[in-house]
Amino acid sequence: MDRDFRQGHLEIDFPTEPFHSAFRLLLHSAVLFFANLRFLAAVTLVVYLPGKLALQFVLYLLHVPTSGMVSYLALDLSDLVLGALAIPAAIYGLVVKFRSGKVASVRESLRWGRRQWGKTLWNMFKVEITVALWGALLVIPGLVAMVRLIFADVIVAIEADRETEVLARSRILTKGHGWRIFLVVLPLMVAGLMGSFLVLGALEEAAYSRVVMAVADSVLSVGGQFTTVAVLLMYLGVARPAAPATAP
Repeated sequence: MDRDFRQGHLEIDFPTEPFHSAFRLLLHSAVLFFANLRFLAAVTLVVYLPGKLALQFVLYLLHVPTSGMVSYLALDLSDLVLGALAIPAAIYGLVVKFRSGKVASVRESLRWGRRQWGKTLWNMFKVEITVALWGALLVIPGLVAMVRLIFADVIVAIEADRETEVLARSRILTKGHGWRIFLVVLPLMVAGLMGSFLVLGALEEAAYSRVVMAVADSVLSVGGQFTTVAVLLMYLGVARPAAPATAP
C-alpha cells in the first residue's frame, strides 16, 4: 500500500495473539503457512530460482565442484543476499493479509522487499557474525545470541525507517521469552538442516546437474519461509501495540 511506502514502516493496526505457547504458535504457523503457500512459493521462487541458477552457472564457469567448502560458502552467501529480498517481501504480504483479509500481490511485496533489501542484508550479516563469534566460544552462547537476535529480519521489514538499532530492539523484545522462542526455533532448525542435508546431499552424490540442484535449493527455500511465518507471529505476539486509552 502507498501509505506504507510514504511513512516508511508497516502499521500493526489489527488484533494480534499474545505469545504464550510454543506449541500453539507452531500450530498457528502451520495453518498460516499452508493457507498462503501459493503466495509464499511465488515470492520466494521469483527471487531464489534466478539467483540460484546464476550462482550455479558462475560456479560452473569457475570450475568449482558442487561439493566442498567453496561451494557451501557460496550457497550460504547467496541465501543471505536472496533472503534479504524474499523475507521482507513475504512479511509485507502477510501483514497486508492480516489487515485486509487478502494477501498483497507478489509485485507489491517485492517492491517492499527491494526497499528493505540493503538494511535487511546488513543486519543479517551482523546477526551471522554475532552468532558465529559467540558460537565459537561454546554452543550455548551461540544459541542464546541466535534467540536474542531472532527478530532482526522482522523488525527491518515492519518497523523499517522507524528503527535504526535493530539488534538492540530484538534483544529488548526477546527478553523474558527466550525459552518459548527456543522451543519454536529448535524443531524448525532441525527440520531445515535435515532437509538440506538429505536433499542436496543426495543430489550431490548422484551427480545431478547444477540446474536440478538450483531448483531443489530454491524449493527448499520455500519451506524455509515457514520459519519466517513463525518468527513473524512471535514478533506480533510480543510487540503487540498498546490498546488506546478509553475516555472516562
